[in-house]
Amino acid sequence: MAAAVLVFEAFIALFFGLVAAKLSSGGGWQLAIGLGAASVLLSGLLRFRWAYSLGWALQVAFIGAGFWVTMMFPVGVIFAALWWAGLHYGAKGERIKAERVRAWEAAHGE
Repeated sequence: MAAAVLVFEAFIALFFGLVAAKLSSGGGWQLAIGLGAASVLLSGLLRFRWAYSLGWALQVAFIGAGFWVTMMFPVGVIFAALWWAGLHYGAKGERIKAERVRAWEAAHGE
């Protein structure tokens, strides 16, 4: 679920870059390219534990993009909430799955 949030954030970065390029010459589009590339790369690195910490840093960067395009403040907060939900409910699902596997193994003598 966390990887899906990151991939959707890459699309948001694309739209952010388009708006930033039209509104200012302050390099917002360069930030957007960096955020989009980081989102895609990080979605493939989630098999490593440290990647989740980088995911939180990326959420802060998306919120900070609001200094270039004001609408990125609420969008960044929404995606940070989605990132939290992905981590929280993904871990909860993994715990439930592990409990069911243990129960099945105990019932079938494995």
